[in-house]
Amino acid sequence: MSPLQKTMEWLLDIPPAGAGQGTSWRYRSDFPWPDWVLLLFAVAAVAVVILVYRRDATGASRWMRGLLVAMRLGAIFLLLFMLSSAFLSVDRTGLPYAVVILDNSGSMTAADPYQDDDLRSTARTLLDAANYEEVTPLNVGKAILLRDEGDFLKRLLRRHKLRIYKLAGAATKVAECITPEDVDEVLPQLRELEAEGDRTQLGQGLRSVLNDLRGAPPTAIIFLSDGITTEGEKLSAAATFARRKGVPIFALGLGDAQPVRDLEITDVQVDDVAFVNDPITFLYTLSARGYAGKTVSVTLRDESTGDALTTERITLDADERTQKLELTYTPPEVGEFQYVVDVQLLPKEANTENNRQVRGVSVRKEKIRVLLADSLPRYEFRFLKTLLEREKTVELKTVLQDADAEYAEEDRTALQNFPVNEEDLFSYDVILFGDMDLAFLTERTQQELQEFVNTKSGGLLMIAGTQHNPVGYRGTPLEDLLPVQISDAVRKDNPSLIGDGFRPEITLDGRKGTSIFRLTDSERDDEQVWRNLPPFMWAFESIRLKRGAVAFAVHPQTNSGNEEVPVIAMHRFGGGKVIFHATDETWRWRYRVGDLYFGRYWVQVIRYLSRSKLLGRDRGAELTVDRKEYMRGTPIQFRVNFLDDRLISASETAVTVVVQQHGGPRRQVDLKRLPQAPTIFEGTFANPVEGTYHAFIASPTFENAPPSVDFRVTSPMGEMRTVKMDVPELTQTAKITGGAYHTLLETDDVLAAIPRGNPVPLETEAPKQLWNFWLTFALFVGLLCGEWILRKRLRLV
Repeated sequence: MSPLQKTMEWLLDIPPAGAGQGTSWRYRSDFPWPDWVLLLFAVAAVAVVILVYRRDATGASRWMRGLLVAMRLGAIFLLLFMLSSAFLSVDRTGLPYAVVILDNSGSMTAADPYQDDDLRSTARTLLDAANYEEVTPLNVGKAILLRDEGDFLKRLLRRHKLRIYKLAGAATKVAECITPEDVDEVLPQLRELEAEGDRTQLGQGLRSVLNDLRGAPPTAIIFLSDGITTEGEKLSAAATFARRKGVPIFALGLGDAQPVRDLEITDVQVDDVAFVNDPITFLYTLSARGYAGKTVSVTLRDESTGDALTTERITLDADERTQKLELTYTPPEVGEFQYVVDVQLLPKEANTENNRQVRGVSVRKEKIRVLLADSLPRYEFRFLKTLLEREKTVELKTVLQDADAEYAEEDRTALQNFPVNEEDLFSYDVILFGDMDLAFLTERTQQELQEFVNTKSGGLLMIAGTQHNPVGYRGTPLEDLLPVQISDAVRKDNPSLIGDGFRPEITLDGRKGTSIFRLTDSERDDEQVWRNLPPFMWAFESIRLKRGAVAFAVHPQTNSGNEEVPVIAMHRFGGGKVIFHATDETWRWRYRVGDLYFGRYWVQVIRYLSRSKLLGRDRGAELTVDRKEYMRGTPIQFRVNFLDDRLISASETAVTVVVQQHGGPRRQVDLKRLPQAPTIFEGTFANPVEGTYHAFIASPTFENAPPSVDFRVTSPMGEMRTVKMDVPELTQTAKITGGAYHTLLETDDVLAAIPRGNPVPLETEAPKQLWNFWLTFALFVGLLCGEWILRKRLRLV
């Protein structure tokens, strides 16, 4: 406010404007004469006064005559002013808003995104001034606002009120600033601002901000962002809404238009149990950005020694393309090993934490002992027998209830009867239990089969049939073993073909909770394979899942109660697992491809079911998680199953698991005993951040290496799918709205480009009368008196 304006407010007794406010003056009058009459009168008055003084004051100097003319005309015009009933209309105004939006989505946490040397240097200078160590777009954006005690924001306050928003999944107001003191108060809050949300909705966020200020559109919006939208309307699409409101957007790009250079190893898959002198295949995914065409080394190492076990040279594909690859290694000795798949570090790589993944493998000498039992030589039995006889990792025995007595003598795998001796039964790791007639099994044997799963952690897979399994097991110990309810099940003696058949739908638990349904090395190829597998013509449909069981595959149509019908189901029973197949037609998958999919599926199922028993022989306990990879923030459920009761403490919270993040801190998780299963303890690891983790049982202690498990936590794919700044999007947004796009090197140019904006009317004060104001009358009298005194000195009166 100018000194003249302050003086006038003091003279007219106008209250001073508050913080963020101003005063607008408007002159008003109500002269009784028409404008043309007033103009003629003024011209005539000027002419007459000049003529009179030229005639009467011939003896006076020119400047004295001019002064007399001016005083006479001043008095005349002041008289006209008083006749006009002049008054001053005083409006109280507010400063217009300027808005600062800081993108704090997950993509703004990309480490060291600047490839350009000038941008990197400028970013480092800003970060050093703000005491930030990590180079991320979000930290750079905060450093701009924090620099020189908020000078960027305080300069905006000279002409505007200020609103500050953060934007990730939605726009949230951080603060409203009117005075420099307000900026000082908000700076600590800005300093602690962290990345949020699993998605970025820049377009929707912009609309939200404009709607928030719909009564008083801002002069301009300063948008600090990388321009990446992962969900919903793009920023440039919402810019048309800003243009209609007359709000220019000045985009300040945070990040680099060049792709962030990075190599990443993901989705490492390997069997948990392997055998000495039997090749282990590590399937993995390699993705690269910024290194297209380069050749790198991928190495399999022993984590305990760091020794390289095998290495391959890989030529990298184009950016954003993933490569499905594999490493093969033959272990020469028995033991519990932690294997590392890593890719070499390259210059200027942004994130080196994702260059490696660790997987644990238990290497054994013994093979998996499998018992395949059925009443009749169904197709499922025949093809399974042939497959498992050839499988090097399986030692197979078979039981066929309706076989001739000579069958056991002619077939090297055949047994005369189902094992009735507890020691013989418990010697198997996995039992494939077909359409068995329980009339040939004593109740004692059935109870031992239950103990095989419950206390010995054996694996059991039950294959439905048309005669006995599962309806014939109602009211027997085997009913408890089933993961499905059979109370309402109806026997199908002569199943008929169901149209063209059906293909089971793999559930989320089937896809993510286990790897047994991976029929190829690629998840995308898997989906294609499952869509094209030969259909099943029969399945047992009148069943429902038991509480606590999970469906790995379901019928594409629901039952009469609108419930999903499980085709493949699983539940844990004590220390072991039980899988139920509601169909006996997986052999149809062999059509035209042999054992390609049929064989892979069954070998994976057998290894899945055998794991608990094989590991339990040495460890006495098993530590598991429900899957190997999690999204950030997803709780991780730990489960410990004790296979040796002597290890269990009487305390309710007797098991402690230590979770070690690679390159990060350790955390401790307490597991509680399940009331319905005394040998099983569960606990949850909450709010995990991105990284690779190794977890092991710290209490109770074990003679050998404690049971452990590895898993990985990643950012949601939507956020980190694109990590280079979207310059075309930011430029288009600014162009549409009449703003401008600026790089990190042009931060000061942003402030210079912001328009002043129009004051916002708030209220109108009572009008101040000027025609009868005492100063007006005093000036009129002063002019008349002054003229009379001068005329007297010049002897004109």
